[in-house]
Amino acid sequence: MNKVDIVALGPGASDLLSQRAMEILQQSDGIYCPRSNGKSYAKEILLQRSIPEEKIICYNLPMSPDRVEAQQVYHHIAEELAQKAHQGLAISLVAEGDVSIYSSSHYISHILEGKGISVRHHAGIPSFIEAASALNISLVEGNETLVVSAGKISKSLLDSVALGGTSLVVVKLSLCEDEAKRLIQEYASRIRFYYCSYISRSNAHYEREAEQICKQPFAYFSLLICRSRLNLNN
Repeated sequence: MNKVDIVALGPGASDLLSQRAMEILQQSDGIYCPRSNGKSYAKEILLQRSIPEEKIICYNLPMSPDRVEAQQVYHHIAEELAQKAHQGLAISLVAEGDVSIYSSSHYISHILEGKGISVRHHAGIPSFIEAASALNISLVEGNETLVVSAGKISKSLLDSVALGGTSLVVVKLSLCEDEAKRLIQEYASRIRFYYCSYISRSNAHYEREAEQICKQPFAYFSLLICRSRLNLNN
């Protein structure tokens, strides 16, 4: 068979998996899913969709900014996946959110391809798309530019948002918490901020008021949507 499917699980709610994703997972002999700090939200999603637990193989994925250890994990998991693919087994690797947006699965994908393994990616709903839907807001309109920034926020980005030409999404928000809170207070009169954490899960939290956003600690699974107040629809 010599192939591996990389399947996106979506932002968190088990009913947001695509039909294609479910079909692939049901047909898989083994499903690899990430675990961090002893917790695997990916596994929870699979179990909620009645995927047999004996098919699920969790691996520990370090979330430290130092990626040396993570790279070692990527190579180890890729080697396991390649071996099972060569045995003719149907093997899947799952990723939360979408596989194409800041997903660790792509590092493993590149290693697999270097080993001669065919890889097929299957899309899911990105967290910020689901967040905008939950908030009932438009994420981007007209000829605006959509910028997605990972763990970084700056005055130059927010100046562009304030002028109405850019819509900004900051993911991995906890990595820039102090700077984000400072800038939220500075730009609150010109920009609407939407804080979103644990999107689509049972403990999901959405906040629209700048003052309230700045009072709470930013969760690891959180993001910020920034829209200009010049757009009256937001």
